[in-house]
Amino acid sequence: MNSYVIFIKGDESKVIIKNQVTREMSKSLKATGFTRYPYTIDADNEKNAIQILNKQGQEHLNALSEFTGNIFFYCAVLVISLVVALILSR
Repeated sequence: MNSYVIFIKGDESKVIIKNQVTREMSKSLKATGFTRYPYTIDADNEKNAIQILNKQGQEHLNALSEFTGNIFFYCAVLVISLVVALILSR
């Protein structure tokens, strides 16, 4: 199993074995608009590394969606409670 570094630019990605990434390579990729994914991915091959990255991204999006859904629900309850309190105070 190898550790991979992933550089992302829009829909395009470059997967490189961590030991092969040089400072010059990183600078040239960044100069062409790529950003480095902050974590290394442990995988058997490049294709598997992309699949793991996509799975992690989907898990993060699901967690964010669940979080924002909960916040929306709490805010809705708070607004309804404030409206009811305003109506009852008159």
